[in-house]
Amino acid sequence: MDMDNILGISTAGWSDSADAPLSRFLPPIPEGTSRSFLASLPASNAWVLDPFAALPRLPVEMARSGQRVLVTAGNPVNRFLLDLAAHPPREHDLQAALAEMAMTRKEGKRLETHLLALYNTICENCGRVLPAEAFLWEGKSGKLVGRIYNCSCGDGGEHEVTQADLDNAAFWARTDGLHRSRALERVTPGNDPERGAVEEALQFYPPRAVYALGTMINRLDSLSTSVERRRCISALLLHAADLANALWPHGNERPRPRQLSFPGVYRENNVWMALESGIKAWASSESSVALTLWPEDPPESGGVCIFEGPLRDLAEDLHEHSFKAVVTAIPRPNQAFWALSTLWAGWLWGHAAVGPFKTVLRRRRYDWQWHTEALRALHLNLVELLPTETPILGMLGEAEAPFLSAAFLAAKTSGLDLIHTDIRNETGTALFFWKTIHRDPKKQDKKPKNTKKILKLDVNYTRKIIREILEERGQPVAYLQLHIAILSALGDKGMLAWGDEMISNLEKNIHTALEEHDFTNIDEHSAVENGRWALEKWTRQQTLKGL
Repeated sequence: MDMDNILGISTAGWSDSADAPLSRFLPPIPEGTSRSFLASLPASNAWVLDPFAALPRLPVEMARSGQRVLVTAGNPVNRFLLDLAAHPPREHDLQAALAEMAMTRKEGKRLETHLLALYNTICENCGRVLPAEAFLWEGKSGKLVGRIYNCSCGDGGEHEVTQADLDNAAFWARTDGLHRSRALERVTPGNDPERGAVEEALQFYPPRAVYALGTMINRLDSLSTSVERRRCISALLLHAADLANALWPHGNERPRPRQLSFPGVYRENNVWMALESGIKAWASSESSVALTLWPEDPPESGGVCIFEGPLRDLAEDLHEHSFKAVVTAIPRPNQAFWALSTLWAGWLWGHAAVGPFKTVLRRRRYDWQWHTEALRALHLNLVELLPTETPILGMLGEAEAPFLSAAFLAAKTSGLDLIHTDIRNETGTALFFWKTIHRDPKKQDKKPKNTKKILKLDVNYTRKIIREILEERGQPVAYLQLHIAILSALGDKGMLAWGDEMISNLEKNIHTALEEHDFTNIDEHSAVENGRWALEKWTRQQTLKGL
């Protein structure tokens, strides 16, 4: 079965929007996927539901094609990104906003001049004092080890630090306590049980960045300006706050951090320069789309309605709406983004904006079993709320085996019928096409008493499935394609039941099955999950042909 024919999707001309603001934390889903899918469905005035809001540009993309989209969004940063996608800032508005911020005063100087001077260094060639673009720090030792600048004399690039650089950094370290305390207070009060986790997240901002961001946020608070100008300044500040943390490893252009951890060497980026770079990052000539807050409906011609909370809080009211489809980017656990979002929301909009979202800080590590359970809980809500045969497109970026297993099992064991899956190697994207079916809650929610034993006995059956898949395809199969084909076959045979440690048991089951001498990884030096798998007899046949 050809996924292109089912969904009407072509990979030609797809873009991953990798340079968009905060893209390192968002699912790398190619543009155009949702429009192609919806165009393949019968025409209808019914709504589209995005229950995750994991990729804020996705609902807006659908709204531009004439759809009314309901989005449930608990993360206040994602809600702001939705607003920016629906009403893209114009370059002249961003420039005017930056100029207004730059002209405010601090210690008798323009704010721009004051903040650039925080990063002053000396050109090795001509001796000119100029602001560095970044300083380089060892993550483990906390030692300042380098600087990056570009001087008008032609000298530039990476250089060793001077004693003046070390003295300046030491000064900001000594005065850090008061500024850090103020930055913390904007996010959470002293008696908040989540305060310790917020403090931990704040440690990933260098002292100069804490001071610079705090100074600009204070200026925004006192600024008398238009609503649009304030929105543009907030967008620039959000971009700067992302560039200013210590999760940017030196020499890595596109890091995708998932945990709060210091790289071996990280960049301390110049905060004012980061603010300036936000103009190019945010500026867009795209048309606006209608954006409303629940329960206000957008126009029938298309728009986005945001519910500021999880789907379960909206369940009772959803029966009043008719939905033609569910289209969503499936999120993966990202402690780094959720923790930083808590900081950013508090800095930009205060305690009230953070609200219950900061409870995500209670969990420091997210395993795939936990994620499967979270996805499954949402799918169970979908099955109860939507009529049978409702089509669902789930798009998964950064495809890897446990992520595929989590998405597959959450849907399969909650009452969704898998129509087809497809993994796009060229984009690293997996597409799941499901439909809702009738569910017996008692039957679906019942857990097997001994999942480990069931799966252990099925290893031989899994080997049989692998042989059948390879024989049918007649050529080596990349592991991820093989992995999802195995899951599909097991699901079709009713051999996947919900249970504790389901993900780890399945991974072990498949890996054990592949240890059978009938199979071989033709990419000999690659890991199991990076290789291409074939029947051993094919290798022997090729060897005999070569004799």
